[in-house]
Amino acid sequence: MCARNTPNLTNYFSGAKQSQQLSEAEQEIQQLRAEIEELRDKNSGELETQLEELRTQLQLQIGILSIPIEQIEPNIEQPRQTFLPESLESMSRSLTSDGQLQPVILIQRENHLLIFDGERRWRSAKALGWQTLSAVIIPEPTGLHRKALLTSLHREDLNPLDKAEAIARELSTITGLELQDIPRILSTVVRRLNSQKRITSLVDLVTADAKKQEKELESLDLSDSERAILSLLLDLQLNPASIDANIFPMLSLAEDLKLAIRAGLKGVHAMALQKLSAKNLGLTEQKAKSIREETTHKVIVEKLSVVATRKLVAEVIASESEVAVTKNTKRKAVSQASSRLQKLSLELLKQANPAELIELQRVLSHKLVEIEKVLKQN
Repeated sequence: MCARNTPNLTNYFSGAKQSQQLSEAEQEIQQLRAEIEELRDKNSGELETQLEELRTQLQLQIGILSIPIEQIEPNIEQPRQTFLPESLESMSRSLTSDGQLQPVILIQRENHLLIFDGERRWRSAKALGWQTLSAVIIPEPTGLHRKALLTSLHREDLNPLDKAEAIARELSTITGLELQDIPRILSTVVRRLNSQKRITSLVDLVTADAKKQEKELESLDLSDSERAILSLLLDLQLNPASIDANIFPMLSLAEDLKLAIRAGLKGVHAMALQKLSAKNLGLTEQKAKSIREETTHKVIVEKLSVVATRKLVAEVIASESEVAVTKNTKRKAVSQASSRLQKLSLELLKQANPAELIELQRVLSHKLVEIEKVLKQN
């Protein structure tokens, strides 16, 4: 597919034609999505250039404003929700040594000023105790979350958890489906199409135009919710099978692993560590969580590869399995000893000689003392 000229953000907000351009921006999303994926694959910095042009244009139109930090709010519809400490520290050092080199871009939404670009600068300045930030302001574009999602896919390497949450939120907003139902519906339709050997035709639609996508989806015998989800994913140029297999599983990760991803753990590592569950380890949830957190820490500190992480997880599971087998063996030994004692009927005891009975009595008395000690400890 041949891309058009680089997407020009400044055209979306030019002063005199603002309303017209906002409408055109919505119409252009279909064409922009292909370019977004292409530029992202090439690690293009062209969007940064467009953002800089947008800043310059807004400066010429309304100037740079000094906005109290307390009046600036993060955009909760922004896909990127993870900001690593080292990234914020780097920005803080830059602000301290060089000052604010670029104004942040804010969106006016009623009485609120939301961050469109520059959240790292805002967070760092806030941590440094700054009272104001230089900013330029644009009116709120329609479909704010959609533009933020497309911009982030284009510009940033979102971690898979942030990406999963952003996509699920977009699907829920557009389709009206409950967030928790979306991964299940997608998984169901992907499995069915895979069993029907029609998943390849679905994947091929990712790069197709909207008309072909709509036509092909009509032939797949989909429910309304399935069609709505697949249609929107294809509209965002996302492979539904890949989202089901690699992205949405992030949503069901244990909370400790979600925190680890936000701290820098890779999604594939998290999926491997997810196998350290209470069920697989044969332990309580609390003990399993403790082992999982310890193993996760080791993976991060030692910077283990995915292969090494999977091997470590298998070793931990095997080790806990051996411990469980040992415990079961010990439990069986006690149970078997108790069973044998019960089989010592009165008739058998009468047939034993006195020396054997005295020895049995001594052993039992000693064991009773040990049992009492163990019971007191528990």
